[in-house]
Amino acid sequence: IPLSTWSSKYNFIQEANAGIRLLKKLWIDAGFFRTHVGAEGLFPKENIASTVSVCTYMEPYYEAGFRLNYVPSDKFALNLFALNGYNLFEDNNNKTSAGILATYAFNDRLNVGYSNYIGDDSPMGDTVSRMRFYNNVFINYQSKKIKIQFGEDYAVQQTSEPNDPAAMLSAVLSVKYQCRKKTAIYVRGEYFNDEKGFLSGTFMDDNGYITGLKILGVTAGAEYKPTDNSYIRLEGRILRADK
Repeated sequence: IPLSTWSSKYNFIQEANAGIRLLKKLWIDAGFFRTHVGAEGLFPKENIASTVSVCTYMEPYYEAGFRLNYVPSDKFALNLFALNGYNLFEDNNNKTSAGILATYAFNDRLNVGYSNYIGDDSPMGDTVSRMRFYNNVFINYQSKKIKIQFGEDYAVQQTSEPNDPAAMLSAVLSVKYQCRKKTAIYVRGEYFNDEKGFLSGTFMDDNGYITGLKILGVTAGAEYKPTDNSYIRLEGRILRADK
């Protein structure tokens, strides 16, 4: 059955894939995947904070296609992707997109990674190519008391002006301190600048100029875990955009 048939009929599916082992340390999977891009996860339980940063919100949320997974050791893993598009289950222009996810664990406390996405999701018949090259790097560190999560994104996309591509830069840094066995406090800072609005959309600012989203934000909160499988968080957030 064509993947487009599944995506139009079962678009509530977030993740559903199957695969086979080609070699001892090499797998290939096909189907619907959660995004391979970003420092933060999609669910609150995966992150330090319950809300996701603006840059995480702009990253691809889901994907459809093929994934080649190579894990030569406990420290290193490499994933290669052939995808229908950026946040697209169904291919909209007969152009295949590609992506990479590489992770390396120095030890139990520190791991780093790099991911990217490259593709043109211009609708069929669109005369303007909009090739997008999205990059993300992330660092995770965790000790007995401290947990740190850092991510930075940089993306460029072609526009109707060949010598003037659109660019986006963002960063997020979260720090969590375990005060006691069941109690922790945390803070997160974030920055997002999509001047031409190819990800965030465009609007008119107070000076009458058409612009994309430029924003700074701070999030702070406290967490209480009565059991290993449950938590309660109290969280506050301030986001400040250009006027």
